[in-house]
Amino acid sequence: MTKFGLVLKSTGSFYQVIDEDGKVFRCRTKGKMRTLNKDTTNPVSVGDRVVFEKEGDVDEGMISEVLERKNYIIRKSVNLSRQAQILAVNMDLALVVATPVYPRTSTGFIDRFWLLPKRIIFLQE
Repeated sequence: MTKFGLVLKSTGSFYQVIDEDGKVFRCRTKGKMRTLNKDTTNPVSVGDRVVFEKEGDVDEGMISEVLERKNYIIRKSVNLSRQAQILAVNMDLALVVATPVYPRTSTGFIDRFWLLPKRIIFLQE
């Protein structure tokens, strides 16, 4: 049975997806999805709207398609490859909560965050 859902959590090769009825499924991706976009390390990210197939009577599924993204935050992959890592997609708001004294928040971190809107790539408005 084909369903539409929203990715809530990403853990390794498994994704927590909530469907239109509010039911949560443990999903994985089809093998071919890993090879579709070699520019990024992860084919599915938190915030993605996806199409998935429910598997049997259990709350598990197989993600078959990622729908178009509104925007996303991306960073260079930490493993020194040419790939990028998508951190989150389809965001409406991003906030910084920081403490000035204990624990001390690096001002460099806050500066990088203020530059963040320049890193958000908007695919459509």
